[in-house]
Amino acid sequence: MKKIIPINLKNNKYNILLSQLDKDFLTAFKKIQKTTSLFIVTDKTVEKLYLQKFSDLLEQQGFNIKTAVISAGESGKSIKNLSFLYDKALESSINRKSCAIALGGGVIGDITGFFAATYMRGINFIQIPTTLLAMTDSSIGGKTAVNTPNGKNIAGVFYQPKLVWINTAFLSSLPANHIKNGLSEIIKYAVVFDRKFYNYLLSALKNRIISSENFDYIISQSCSYKAKIVEKDEKEITELRAILNFGHTFAHALETATKYKKFLHGEAVAIGMLFATKLSLELKTCKEKTYKEIKSILQLSHFNLNVKFNAVQFLSLMKKDKKSVDGNIKFVLTKDIGEVINSYVKDDIVLNVLKKFSGATK
Repeated sequence: MKKIIPINLKNNKYNILLSQLDKDFLTAFKKIQKTTSLFIVTDKTVEKLYLQKFSDLLEQQGFNIKTAVISAGESGKSIKNLSFLYDKALESSINRKSCAIALGGGVIGDITGFFAATYMRGINFIQIPTTLLAMTDSSIGGKTAVNTPNGKNIAGVFYQPKLVWINTAFLSSLPANHIKNGLSEIIKYAVVFDRKFYNYLLSALKNRIISSENFDYIISQSCSYKAKIVEKDEKEITELRAILNFGHTFAHALETATKYKKFLHGEAVAIGMLFATKLSLELKTCKEKTYKEIKSILQLSHFNLNVKFNAVQFLSLMKKDKKSVDGNIKFVLTKDIGEVINSYVKDDIVLNVLKKFSGATK
């Protein structure tokens, strides 16, 4: 399957290319990169699987390849590793006409994008996501960032890639928990945008047919939802793009509290979506039926939704979230499947639901 999804931004138009063929990628890449100097950033896991083969592919086309490898996992998205990339690029004679390539999951995409945005005041970069989460979400839309010890994605900038190449062949090497990790963001799109897509996913999960056979459709749908939002609100200036943060305010607090070691991002988002819906139920923006529907699809995806935490600590962490303003926490709340709203919620209400939610089984 070959499909091109354009992202028609005013100043930074680019394409999402869905194809398993190297030749399709090379044709698209050569149109945007006119010099031979390339800087591939990856992690230690992807290095073992794909770096040599991908480097050979580009070298055969006459490109000059330099590489940088960082640790795998969320801890790799650090200011220390960002500094390492700057130093490695300078040592490798990477210049303003070079192109950085993010070969990996969401962590690699985020840190490479931030590096590209700030190295010599900006160089080209492209995204080649190798995980389901990165293919459906983080590689698209130009959000780049690194974490600090006290918060996730605190240092970052909007910086669009020149191309996103999604090759579903990479998914064959993913362990089951990373497939589930990406499924969380896909469920997010269904809840936020489309009852029909929700029903499709629910049926597929019930019949255990989430597999390579329908990944092309699922990924294409997810990319299309995000592309439309990014086109209308590239830098989250209006309320529109903010709806993509459904579940993320709680998720970022959970990841920070556990030092990015206990939960994959998608696992944290799954719990965050359930919390946001529980909060919605408390505020009466949604009905019990909607809460049960969202919980049902998350349970069918085998997410662990029962998590214990300190409610007061979580409230403090959420107030530090970059989406908060003057200490007021903004949440994406559910109204129904396919309909959500942005709203600031008072601390006492949030704390009350946090206390009910911690360790809850119902």
